[in-house]
Amino acid sequence: MDLRYELPLSWRERQDESAVTSDWRAHLTRVLAAASQLTEGRPEAGAPAGSEGLRGGDAALESGRRVTIKQLDRAVYGYLELCESLGVTPELDPTTSGAVALARATSAPTPIRAVIAGHSLRASDAGWSFGRGPELQATAVELLNFLGGRSLQAPRPGRRQPNDSDPSGP
Repeated sequence: MDLRYELPLSWRERQDESAVTSDWRAHLTRVLAAASQLTEGRPEAGAPAGSEGLRGGDAALESGRRVTIKQLDRAVYGYLELCESLGVTPELDPTTSGAVALARATSAPTPIRAVIAGHSLRASDAGWSFGRGPELQATAVELLNFLGGRSLQAPRPGRRQPNDSDPSGP
């Protein structure tokens, strides 16, 4: 699924979008619930990895205000850090991972933007993609780790798109 066709008020077919909101509360709630399940019943030996981002997510929910993509982003990266520290594979829904990846791609540091410039990014396990150009692919978590500067492992070239130009000529 190309995210630009799924985002409200974008390329998708016209429909009633009066319920569109920029509140990421439901997604943040799911991330925090997943993190809570991981830490449940584990002895506390100091603050768990990722706790700062996760506490910020709790505070965002308690405030009753709209949850922004930045707040969701911090909680997702806190969750990824927690999963890594526990040796657990993170589980994020495709909309959450795609939204955070898209936000990170637009604000990534120059070296990361240089790698992804002129390419589309595709999460091989989450069914989303965004961008234009030759495809770079990785799992959603690998893409998030790269875009967030947590990994130097860049996404690898994916399948060729029918409209990609062939640099070797006709």
